[in-house]
Amino acid sequence: MNAEIKIKKILSMLYKVISGPKGFNRDWEQQQALFTPHAKLIRTSIDKEGKPQTTIMNILDYPNNFDQLIAGRAFYEIEMHNIIEIFGNIAHAFSTYEAWGDKNKTQFIKRGINSIQFLNDGTSWKIVHMIWDDERPGLTMSSKYNPTVMA
Repeated sequence: MNAEIKIKKILSMLYKVISGPKGFNRDWEQQQALFTPHAKLIRTSIDKEGKPQTTIMNILDYPNNFDQLIAGRAFYEIEMHNIIEIFGNIAHAFSTYEAWGDKNKTQFIKRGINSIQFLNDGTSWKIVHMIWDDERPGLTMSSKYNPTVMA
């Protein structure tokens, strides 16, 4: 299996593990297996004054942060598109996502991009770093990242 296919499989598993119905018990051990032990996850946002802010987590901190934000509600995050670049034992994916409050996609929550760095450790590809940002007033992704949107 070539590197791009392996990375796409990891992306699919990443979205699957955080998506589920109200009260769903996510398999955080499965998620952690996708990452290196020292991986960092960074949620970006804008504060009330419009200034950028970040929440920086390690892979073990993420489940608690996610559970606080979702609070037992249904949450489905779906990859819409990706751009993967590979050089030797490193790779990067820009992965466009949409989040929904229901499996049937009737309760839109948000859309954004996950920027994900990968490392091939000689045995498998793992996520080393992940940072994301959501669309908001004044920030809309171009058709390069979401071909379903007309430029």
